[in-house]
Amino acid sequence: MFACRASWQRCGGPLARLSINRAHLFRDVVPRRLMSSVPGGSADNILYGILCVGACAGSLTYVYRTVVSDKERFDDRINEIKARPKSEWKPKPWPPKSGEKDDE
Repeated sequence: MFACRASWQRCGGPLARLSINRAHLFRDVVPRRLMSSVPGGSADNILYGILCVGACAGSLTYVYRTVVSDKERFDDRINEIKARPKSEWKPKPWPPKSGEKDDE
């Protein structure tokens, strides 16, 4: 145990102090930013943009076609319901007659 402590004080202590001092030197330096050399990005970004625009256009087309076909189907269904023969409405007699007698 004593040997470990002595070797740490002799070798490890100065290294720890040295690393702390180096970290202090680089504290005020602005970190470098990794950027592409071409302004506006690379061709991969343009490809992703084109794919996204295509996907959005396709989804909007699908939604439009679905809404239009659903409206036509809805209108056909309403016309079919209206075309059914109806009997004239007759109100039920009041008070309703039931088979049960009131408890008195």
